[in-house]
Amino acid sequence: MEIKEYLRIFSRYWWVIVILAVVGGAIGWATWQFGTREYQSTATLFVATQNGTTVTEAYQNNLFSTDRANSYANLATSEQVAARAVDQLKGTITPGELKSKITAVAAPKTVLLSVSVTDPDPALAQTYAGAVTDQLVGLVSELETSRRGGTPAAGAVVVDEANYPSEPVGMSMPIKVALGAAAGLLLGILAAILIGALDRRVRGREPVAASTDSSLMGGLPADPSRAKADVVDLDRGGLYAERLRELRTNLRFARLADDPDPPKVIAVTSPSAGEGRTTLAMDLAATLAESGRNVILVDGDFRSSSLADRLPLSPAMQDSAAARGLSTTIAGETNVVEAIIEVPVGHHRVSFLPAGPIPSRPGELWASDRATELLDELGDSFDYVVIDTPPLGKYSDGALVASLSDGALLLARIRRTTSAALRRAVQTLEGANAILIGTVATFEPGHRRQLNSGKPAPQRAAPKPAAPKSAASKSAASKADPPTEEFAAADQRAASRHGSD
Repeated sequence: MEIKEYLRIFSRYWWVIVILAVVGGAIGWATWQFGTREYQSTATLFVATQNGTTVTEAYQNNLFSTDRANSYANLATSEQVAARAVDQLKGTITPGELKSKITAVAAPKTVLLSVSVTDPDPALAQTYAGAVTDQLVGLVSELETSRRGGTPAAGAVVVDEANYPSEPVGMSMPIKVALGAAAGLLLGILAAILIGALDRRVRGREPVAASTDSSLMGGLPADPSRAKADVVDLDRGGLYAERLRELRTNLRFARLADDPDPPKVIAVTSPSAGEGRTTLAMDLAATLAESGRNVILVDGDFRSSSLADRLPLSPAMQDSAAARGLSTTIAGETNVVEAIIEVPVGHHRVSFLPAGPIPSRPGELWASDRATELLDELGDSFDYVVIDTPPLGKYSDGALVASLSDGALLLARIRRTTSAALRRAVQTLEGANAILIGTVATFEPGHRRQLNSGKPAPQRAAPKPAAPKSAASKSAASKADPPTEEFAAADQRAASRHGSD
């Protein structure tokens, strides 16, 4: 991974790093607070030899004392010294236990020897250290004295008696906390990298485009109000409405293969459910209608139809949507004009072709010749045909609808859709010979202030078009009525931006 990817992982999982660092510091404090504290009492001995009569002898005696100090250090931790000290202490501790508490170190290039004893009780540590030094001095005297008697060749003299330790040995509380926090920090970094490597959910627009190897048509912020609202209120403004208009502009300039015209029949699909497919289809139709286009919204999801429940339909419209729709039209039971419902969306109207009664075999309806003919008719009669389809990962209907359309918009929900799911969705579309227009990132993290920004536009009277006798006459009536000046100006600005790219 590159440095940028590591930085993204750290910024994404910073809480893991912080939690483990805090836990590590807490463990360090707990070990200091509740762990067994050891006290160390130390005595210092001076190793002496006989004085030389010349400088050379004095120098050699000093070297001899230095070597003896190292030997005495090993002798201090011997079983013999420990056993003698236990005898002096009247058996309050075993020789093996006492030996494990003794440390002896000869200071480099000196004749000084430090003998230390550690124990949880500071008074006992001092008592044990005193007994050990006493027995060490006595044993050294015995070993250095010739069998014939006389003055010992060398000896050990106590310089500093065993002290009473007032503070425990080992790391202090701040050091233990710091080391624990450092260990937790390191563990947190490793855990974040591991989680980031295993988490293949897309986190932004760039991973979405990279996973599909396609154009990113736009991104929609996560807007909690969209889960409850019927159709987007474009007059309210805000970030969500602005992103929809950007998507509309990008669709106007999208070109598929060698086709000079932008796609008109658009299938809105996604790898799985819950990625904003139905909401985007509904809002995209409203946004296209806002620019003066004649738009029809088709509920092509026979599996879990929900557009009729989301759109502002009257009870009579609801009854009509339940009785007739796309399924009855493809089956030849209903005329398409009879099944279409005109739905008011803000200050505009969107034609709506509901799913109709749920068929027993939805896949067979979409595979029929009549389904192809119907989409061709709608494409000839309307400026845009927006189709809500089933998810690609669960049913084959979505890919089949996409193959009958001019192209498909593939949705990816940020922080939920995985890169693998996107790649499988693209493969499914390719297997059905469907054209991928591009991808749309949904539920992008955004600021609530930006989502709610914008003032409602002035109220305008809703248009009252005459009810056409056929779908073709609707298209003619719409094309004769040009877009409003403000939307024409917006489209002109967008065209100039694309022309300069």
